[in-house]
Amino acid sequence: MIRRPPRSTLFPYTRSSDLKARKADKVFLGEFQHTMDSKGRVVIPSKFREELQQGCVITKGQDNCLQILTKDNWENEASKMASLPSTDRTSRQLRRALFSGAVDVKIDSAGRVQVPENLRAYSGIDINEEVTVTGSGPVVEVWSTRSWKKIQNEADQAFANINEVKG
Repeated sequence: MIRRPPRSTLFPYTRSSDLKARKADKVFLGEFQHTMDSKGRVVIPSKFREELQQGCVITKGQDNCLQILTKDNWENEASKMASLPSTDRTSRQLRRALFSGAVDVKIDSAGRVQVPENLRAYSGIDINEEVTVTGSGPVVEVWSTRSWKKIQNEADQAFANINEVKG
């Protein structure tokens, strides 16, 4: 009789939920300058489009940016949020902010997504304003370029002076 190693050793992602989580591991990288057009649309960088083409979700992000997530990443985040205790006030506030601001969007034939007015207001992005679209690991972020420069400068300073990484 041939002894095989346990299945998990051969196929570390054997459950369909594990396969879905692994597929959601797409990493978005880079920084791109665009303009919010007069209809509230922003161009998605071409290197991000393939992953987002099947549909994506745009919602509120930290520091008043907007986040664009693949459907798989959105499902993972939504699941995490849904599992937070409803008896905790902070958890309820997080869920409300994330879900009430979330919108399913599709990339149009010109590579743009429509940003609803409420999300433009949240992010401080005005019509015809310069925006910065960044890859931020599993999400794409959309920033007012004014805000991005400030946030990025703070992040660069912190990174340059970091002495210890806490894990």
